Amino acid sequence: MKAKSVTSTAYPGLTAEAVEAREAALAQFARWEANHLTRLEPGAALAGVAALYDLLPASSRFCPPDPSGVMAFHAALLHAGFASP
Repeated sequence: MKAKSVTSTAYPGLTAEAVEAREAALAQFARWEANHLTRLEPGAALAGVAALYDLLPASSRFCPPDPSGVMAFHAALLHAGFASP
């Protein structure tokens, strides 16, 4: 049986199963987050960002950033009522 599609301007063709899986994953993260540190000292946060940057391939470091994915995500959040314009 083919999955039912959900109408979404940000993510066309998104299936209901994919939405349900994402909701379950977000709920699991919320349970995890409730028991873990959510604030870092600035130095620790910067060290974490630097460590993640070091994991990027060299070719990615020299490309200009492409914010289109973040912009689509923000549009989806706004459409869903989780963000303000």
